[in-house]
Amino acid sequence: MNVAQLRVRDCQLLRRLAFVALMIIAPVLHGEDKHKQTTRERLAAGGYQLVLGPWYSIQIILIETKPRADKVTNLYVYDYVITDNATEKIRGGRSKNRLEASVGDMHLPGRWQFRDLNGDGLSDFRYYKGDGKKDFWWAEIWDNGHSRFTFAKEFAGKQ
Repeated sequence: MNVAQLRVRDCQLLRRLAFVALMIIAPVLHGEDKHKQTTRERLAAGGYQLVLGPWYSIQIILIETKPRADKVTNLYVYDYVITDNATEKIRGGRSKNRLEASVGDMHLPGRWQFRDLNGDGLSDFRYYKGDGKKDFWWAEIWDNGHSRFTFAKEFAGKQ
């Protein structure tokens, strides 16, 4: 390789380095924040409301209201996501969970109970499904073997 070829190669390398440096520095110079949204922040921006629990929280949104011909109350259909309080990431591997209730205010903390239901030392939860006349709670327990919450009929029922 002669001197002219070395200079051309060095010049091309220098241009590439300058381009990479500019791409890294440009957002900083323009004041752009490269903050990556957490799952909790992304859901909140999408309209999900937060119900804080001790170790994890529920984020819930009403997705549908269905009138019931034979009942006075409507059926309210929600989507909820369980997020870990420490990491704000989805807990349990599922990001979409359907919940049906006879009340339209599942975003209220009083509709949720966070406690160890089965005595395994892990926090589980219950949520209110009743319509006021027939108080009824669904229960989900943490399945450590599968790292997710599962329905637990033995802990469902009255308060």
